[in-house]
Amino acid sequence: MLTCSKLWENAKTAVTSTLGDKRLVSYMFLLLALHISGVLLIYRVVTEFDIVPHFWFGYVLSEYSSKAAYSVNLQPQLAGKLQNHSWKNMSTRQIDFLLRLAGFLLVGGLFWEGAELAFSSYLGIQTDSFFAFPITLGNIDGAIDVLVGILGAVLAFLVANRKRG
Repeated sequence: MLTCSKLWENAKTAVTSTLGDKRLVSYMFLLLALHISGVLLIYRVVTEFDIVPHFWFGYVLSEYSSKAAYSVNLQPQLAGKLQNHSWKNMSTRQIDFLLRLAGFLLVGGLFWEGAELAFSSYLGIQTDSFFAFPITLGNIDGAIDVLVGILGAVLAFLVANRKRG
């Protein structure tokens, strides 16, 4: 069982591991540049440009989620825990895929779309939030944003697996 101090150590390890990765930091700066350029200029001209930052956000969050999980050895630990359950034949690659998706959906789906909903009115931006129910053709943009982010997360997984061999 994990104690509070062990959880804190795992969190610090994950944060220092991901923040120390220059590739991931450069990915985040590219995401920030895409989003800022979109807000300041491109979204007014080409409203569909938001697909690009949402896709890249999914890719980046997938990479961050995987790196953080590997830094605390989470994939093999979960594989060991699942040996006694119905998912006992899952490989660490499959677990990595699920962690990447969970990382994106929790942070990207909830945080990004929630932040859009909370702060867009203060910035004078019209939002089509994922959280506006029922989902209709008028507010489907938020659902599409999340789907495009999932595609980015899946691509990140495929690229990482191709590199691993």
